[in-house]
Amino acid sequence: MREKERMFEESENGKIVLYKRDFKVLSSDIRVEILKKLDSGCKTLRKLSDELNLPKSTVHENLTILVESGFVEKRNDGSKWVYYELTKKGRSVLHPHEKVKIILLLSSATLSFAGGIMEIYLFLQRTHEEGVKGAHFYPEHLVLGFVLVVIGTILLYSGLRKSSIDITG
Repeated sequence: MREKERMFEESENGKIVLYKRDFKVLSSDIRVEILKKLDSGCKTLRKLSDELNLPKSTVHENLTILVESGFVEKRNDGSKWVYYELTKKGRSVLHPHEKVKIILLLSSATLSFAGGIMEIYLFLQRTHEEGVKGAHFYPEHLVLGFVLVVIGTILLYSGLRKSSIDITG
């Protein structure tokens, strides 16, 4: 396939490449609205027509263009209904910075865990030193450590959940 004929490419560094035809496809307000409606999940022609308040023929014509350009795929699960859903290319156009959000979420989780473990370590070290001297100790390091570990767990769960949706969806 020649360079100019390719419609979509994801390079090794994760950048999405769009060509002139892609911009022509996305220049239609109807097609952009169809992409936005499909962002919530796969839909039938009739459902899209109802949601957009447009004739089925108009929606079908625009869906055909979106399918041909690789933004949407047609899925027939053996039932009488044909479903349309976004492809990876379609999702990347609607959510270009999703990978950055996931990386930031997972990085924050890692930092929170590390901070929590460090605070718990400081508490244990301080408790040991004060226990030897017989002095009082204050549990602020322990409380902060557990709070950071819980926050890290929540962020990690959210990041992994988003990344699995992004990978499989």
